[in-house]
Amino acid sequence: MSDKHLLAGGFGFPLGIVAATVVVLACAAAANPLVALVALACVTAAVAAITTLPAALGTAMVSWGLYAGFVTGHLGQLQLTGRTALAAGVLLLAALAAFGAVAARHHFDPPRTAPPVRR
Repeated sequence: MSDKHLLAGGFGFPLGIVAATVVVLACAAAANPLVALVALACVTAAVAAITTLPAALGTAMVSWGLYAGFVTGHLGQLQLTGRTALAAGVLLLAALAAFGAVAARHHFDPPRTAPPVRR
């Protein structure tokens, strides 16, 4: 694991699964697919910002499965509709944008060195 990731993929991906599941359960009371999609995109972006790209993409995939299976679908049956295709694009974009922003920040930040010690 490089120093730019706070969590290795082995920890980031399970965190994304748990966070996405909690969001879907919380949004079930709202019964609004748009609210659920925005919340899942935020979770996906947050996980992508602290972990590896494979973990971020895995989180986006799990988030889409939960959205398509439980928010717009019933009892976990995935629905492939225009709405779920748009959701897949939104979640993928959230993961890539957050991961890319963090990677760019780390790439362009000058290395931080300790100030010289005077003796």
